[in-house]
Formats: sequence, structure tokens, C-alpha cells
Amino acid sequence: MNKKKLIAYIRLERPQFSIISFLAVCAGMMAAYKGVPDIGSLLGVGFLFWFLNNVAHPTNDYFDREIDKYARPDAPIPSGDISPEEAKKDAILHYIIAPPLIILIAKALPVETVPLMIVAFFGLALTAIYSVPPISTRKRGILKNITIGLTFPTAFLGGWVAIEGWSITVKPLILISVYFFLLVCIMLWGDIHDIVGEKRVGYKTLPVSIGIKNSFNISLCAGILSIFIIPIPIIRGWLNRYYTILGVFVIFWTAFTLLKYRINFDPEKGRQYHEKLLIGLTLYTITIIIGSV
Repeated sequence: MNKKKLIAYIRLERPQFSIISFLAVCAGMMAAYKGVPDIGSLLGVGFLFWFLNNVAHPTNDYFDREIDKYARPDAPIPSGDISPEEAKKDAILHYIIAPPLIILIAKALPVETVPLMIVAFFGLALTAIYSVPPISTRKRGILKNITIGLTFPTAFLGGWVAIEGWSITVKPLILISVYFFLLVCIMLWGDIHDIVGEKRVGYKTLPVSIGIKNSFNISLCAGILSIFIIPIPIIRGWLNRYYTILGVFVIFWTAFTLLKYRINFDPEKGRQYHEKLLIGLTLYTITIIIGSV
């Protein structure tokens, strides 16, 4: 494999985005443990969900190759750097590796084996539910946003149950709800940007179904909800003072991004602001990690 092809495969799998899944697992495990758990387990479970998130990208790009001709013409498949057949083989290989990897890691590490396996297999199923026919929630309005909204919460929950098993309190549910609402907002902004391509291939995303304005208003509501939820762990005293300090910064980052895009709204800028909110989501994850030490 030459260097150009290797870079194309890295672009296809977008492993840098899967780092958020890795961090979400660390946040879940540390929030459950209330400190730093076994480092081997932290790295092992983190790697597992990093890999599972990587499964989603070649799968999605293969089934989205017609949309990407308009929305992401420089992506690996529409640009010709990788053929659809190569992307398909890459996705299949990931699905072959994933089940034994889940079982191996869950059994080899000192974690709650069965809860971790169940959450990990659910995470794997989400990648197929989103992209693969006949379900393909990618094409089905709000179901698309709900499916994506569950990705990082699933990684966080995987980390939590690896430590606590099925002892799930209000605390993890509050923490993962911020992921959910921010992801709904982020994906709606991406959908608004991609509306032309999605109309061409007949995908019934929210902007296509209810219009750009209504979709943008829903995204703002989701983003604002996440801002109001972030202070709850501060009020309840679940995490340390560093969460308070960094949490305030995340609130301002998110609020500023929402306000700026509201003032300068332009569907063509959807991906640009999408990336800024994704930075906020990453900062929120780091905030939980530091707040749990």
C-alpha cells in the first residue's frame, strides 16, 4: 500500500474523531470510580470504543457516497482516492474484527464483563442501524439525530458499566444527556449544510422534511438544553472544583457558538460551526475527566 492510499484510508476512517469516544470512555470510568481506575482497563476499554466508532465512518461513507458528491466532494470516495468496493471491504473487515475484540477485551480485563459486552455490542449495532439498509436511520428524519445522539453517550456508558456494572444512578444519565443534546445540535447543523445532496438522493432528514428554519430552531433548543444541564453536577456536588471552572468555560464556548451562528446564520457555514461545537463537546469530556480526579 503506497503512502497516498494509506492517507486515503486514514481519511476514510477519520480516527481523530474517534478520540472523543476514547475520551468519553475515560470520562465514564473515572466518573464511576471517582478517580483514576486501573490504567490497563482504562486504555483497553477506551481503545475498544475508539475502534467501534471507527467502524461507523467507512460504513457511512460507503452508503453516503451519492450525497458526498455534493456535500463532501473531497471525501475519499467521491474524490476517487478510494473506490466504493475498497470502502465496502474496509467496513466489512471492521465488522468481522469487532465482535471477537469486544469479547476478548471484556473478558481479559478486570471489568464488569457482561454489562461492558452488552453496551459495546449496542454501540456496534448503532453503526449499522444508522447507515445500513433496510433500517438506515440516516434517511429517517429525527431518528438519524437520535441515533447519532446516542454514540458518545454509549461510549461514556460503556466506561461507567465497566466499573459499576448495572448500578446506573442519575449522575451518569445527567452527564450523558449533555452529549446527546449537543450531538443533536451538531448533526442538525451538518444536515442543514448537506440539504442539497440529501434532497437529490431522497433522504428525509429534518431539514428536508420540516425546512431549514424549523430545523435550526430545534438545534438551538438542543444546544441551550445542554448549557442548562452542564451546571447540574456542580449544584449536586458530584465532581470537583475543576469541573466547575472548566464547566463554566464550556458553557461560554457553547453559548458563544450558538449565538454567533444564530446571528450569522448561513447554511453553507453549517460544517464550520459544526466543528466548533465538536470542540466544545471534546472540552466537556475533558472537563468530566479532570473533574473526576
